[in-house]
Amino acid sequence: YLKFRIKREQLATALQAIICLNFGGVNITIPHKQAVIPYLDQLAGDALLTGSVNTIVCREGRLIGYSTDGEGFLLSLRNQAGFDPKGKTVILLGVGGAAHAVAFRLVKEGVSNLYLVGRDQNKTELLSKIIREKTGFTAQGVLFSSSVLKDMAAQADLVVNATPVGMYPKMTQAPFFPLNYCHRDCLIHDLVYHPLETNFLRQARQLNLTTLEGLGMLIYQGILSCQLWTGLTPPFEPLYHLIEGILKDENSRLL
Repeated sequence: YLKFRIKREQLATALQAIICLNFGGVNITIPHKQAVIPYLDQLAGDALLTGSVNTIVCREGRLIGYSTDGEGFLLSLRNQAGFDPKGKTVILLGVGGAAHAVAFRLVKEGVSNLYLVGRDQNKTELLSKIIREKTGFTAQGVLFSSSVLKDMAAQADLVVNATPVGMYPKMTQAPFFPLNYCHRDCLIHDLVYHPLETNFLRQARQLNLTTLEGLGMLIYQGILSCQLWTGLTPPFEPLYHLIEGILKDENSRLL
């Protein structure tokens, strides 16, 4: 499993290299989860809904795009936090590739209310429109600058940070959100996993709110990707503890 840093203008060449080098497949991360789609031969599974790809499988010279983010998110939410989103009110911070995957999975699982919070009004409204057109569900889009965030926070059962804000190397940052208005049973979930404890989660814990970091989702989406590539299912716990140890070592060196 190797890491490659690819520029936007190199995407087409990099994807052809997958075929030439006989790769079984690759994972795609920020910022290419949507930009990669025009270069694929087919979309399958959740990627058909989300318009976002994090896993590519190479089969007989064809590149097939999948999204395991949404299911990985749900598995982490249920297995680690014991949280079932059905009938709940959820606030999703961010409207990028990861947010697309999470939003569609939440709608599929039957949330009562979904609020999308973004910086760009056009992108926020676009995600709301796509969700409505593809599922019939109305997700309300608002901006981080909106005065209604406090009222929304008071209603929320789950707040998810699906932005990269707070990710290494900008670890002192946190999404602008009024966590102090959340009720005490609200779960705060940050998809960022490097560092393990983000500034956003630290703020939530200081308010005695329950938190969930992003490492579990990372592991689960990777397990699902491995299933697509190999048909095998790696165990969660050993992988979690292995990567947790690596990240803790890295974090301690950065402090």
